[in-house]
Amino acid sequence: MKQFSKVAQAVGLGILVGATGFAYADDVTKVDAQELEKIEVLGKHYRNIGATGLPLAIGDTPQSISLIDAEYIALYDLNSVGEALEHSAAIHTDPSPSGRDRFTYARGFAMNRYLVDGMVSAGRSFQSSLLDASMFETVEVIRGSTGMLQEVGQPSGTVNLIQKRAQESFSGYVNAELGSWGKRRVEGDVTGSLTNDGSVKARAVAVYENADSFQERVNSARKVIYGTISAELTDDLSASVFWSQQEDELDEYSGGLPFSYNDGSAFHGDIGHNDNPSWAYEDANQDNVMVELQYTLNDDWSIQGRYHRSDVESDGIYFSADSLPDVESGFYYSYLTHTDRDNESERAELNLTGNFTLLDREHNVTFSVADASFSNIETRMSPQSYPDINANDPSSSASIPKPVFSDPSITNSEQESKNYRIAANLSLAEPLNILLGANYKDIDSRAGAGDILSDWVNDSDTSLYIGATYDVTEAVSVYSSYTDIFELPMVFDKNGDLLDPTVGKNREIGARYSTLDGNLNIDVALFKINQENFPITDTSAAAARIYKSVDGVESKGYEIEISGYINDQWRASIAYSNLSLSDNNEGRISKIVPDKVAKFNTDYEFDGSLAGLTVGGFINWTGERHGFIANPDWSFRYPELSAYTVIGLVANYEVTDNLSIKANINNAFDKEYEGKVSWFSSRPGTPRNYSAQINYRF
Repeated sequence: MKQFSKVAQAVGLGILVGATGFAYADDVTKVDAQELEKIEVLGKHYRNIGATGLPLAIGDTPQSISLIDAEYIALYDLNSVGEALEHSAAIHTDPSPSGRDRFTYARGFAMNRYLVDGMVSAGRSFQSSLLDASMFETVEVIRGSTGMLQEVGQPSGTVNLIQKRAQESFSGYVNAELGSWGKRRVEGDVTGSLTNDGSVKARAVAVYENADSFQERVNSARKVIYGTISAELTDDLSASVFWSQQEDELDEYSGGLPFSYNDGSAFHGDIGHNDNPSWAYEDANQDNVMVELQYTLNDDWSIQGRYHRSDVESDGIYFSADSLPDVESGFYYSYLTHTDRDNESERAELNLTGNFTLLDREHNVTFSVADASFSNIETRMSPQSYPDINANDPSSSASIPKPVFSDPSITNSEQESKNYRIAANLSLAEPLNILLGANYKDIDSRAGAGDILSDWVNDSDTSLYIGATYDVTEAVSVYSSYTDIFELPMVFDKNGDLLDPTVGKNREIGARYSTLDGNLNIDVALFKINQENFPITDTSAAAARIYKSVDGVESKGYEIEISGYINDQWRASIAYSNLSLSDNNEGRISKIVPDKVAKFNTDYEFDGSLAGLTVGGFINWTGERHGFIANPDWSFRYPELSAYTVIGLVANYEVTDNLSIKANINNAFDKEYEGKVSWFSSRPGTPRNYSAQINYRF
């Protein structure tokens, strides 16, 4: 039986007693010696992807990192990356216009960068949130600028998706699920060696899902295939290939309810209200390929080459309100467009990593060179006439004839970049490590309409990383870091020119406490972010999607994460974040992101006569924030949205060593809340729903 410190017990009990509205932080995993060895092997292949590009453990990185692992994802039935991010510390998510994917925010700003094993994924950020969680071992969130890793270093952070890897031992699972609103999902995962000596291994994942919605007439379907193969070609050379394809279909989606009538009186529609026409849809296909070569030069040095290609195609007829409904007739103007997008990205990189000795101390350094390209082609077709919609009679929308669309208009944007990076971890003394890094980026961008593209615009920048970690005791460490912000908004001003890069500084200090047995972990971080040339909508422009740059945008705050075991069977995690965002220019982002977010989760494994049973739950609390509603003159008003708490429950029973059954309840107390308010609509939060699963492992 493990012995737990009085501190661990006291903090754990305090978490549970005072946790109303708190939730998931970094997961702490209970493992024996054999499992520890396995985690170390897995860790080596992705810890060199963290915030710095150096092979550092999370505890040695002077920046906030949170993980949502496969165990947590499976326990709470989180099927997509976006759903997993709802449970990540200090993260706020809200639904996109279709409600299927997620916008994600950290430290007051949008998270627009999704990486797959450290390589940039194509597509808009909320399309990446659609990626199925079954393909990934871990959803890693690095908060703060990550300009050391990629072409840009946005202030919010980066989502890094760690792909599942092939294992030598033959194993896998099949999972079948039934849920509310006709949800049916089947998921399978199998891995093993293809040769007797284990030098060639493979893994495959497949998913099929189909579901209706609490909103009338909405249906979604998903198909996923993921495969990877790895081979030890020689004692020193290994190769891995990863490939995935995901298809998503969404029919007759609903943008939600009208926010109000045009006289300001409340709209009292049912939560299932859907006045979108039957021909509104949104489809997306996402393909990813990655090749990785690893060559060991000697005991200290290795070289790695990687290539990644990502292609995201989406097609749909987007429909939304273009005014508030008339209080008497219920009619409102509509906006719709038939849009086809193709986003492609390619990246090739070469990394040389090694250890060297200087002044009788061992240090680590990584040299990298990368070449990347990105392109987006968007085809839009507008209708020859826009139908009027009756919000008071949503069933009438289903029979509205599909309009005739105009000839397509095409917009293009392209970006090509080269990166040269050096990062070093210098062990100056037994308790003190200094991290230094520089990433030089040379980026060419252009955009335009049809065959008419702007001239190439060149931007070059060197992002610096300066950090330090200091071990006060074996259990306590402190850190500080400075990172540059450099982001290309790729949007136009009213003169038709691309906006200048957003630049700034990200500063963070923190402290970590971890017991030697890992039964209690506490992380505290304070951050301050300053930005210049920040893009916001230019409401003085005559056309839509026109922006201007503003200065003086500042975000500061703190984040706390605590996770640990209260005893052998009882685990709890808590996270709380509080930020203050100064935006004298009334940028929309300062309105729609909550200042406070709190998350809590716990689970308990029974023994004795109830052995095999695990029960748990989570509490996700989102603080007050604002929506934005367009006025007739295209200025905005910002209605205040109330804080809300969503509670989930789970029970899992291991029938045999191979067979288990599980039941989940989401929004267990059927809390009514506004998930998003934008333009003219209010999207209600998902009401109480259930799912039941049977899982067979082999």
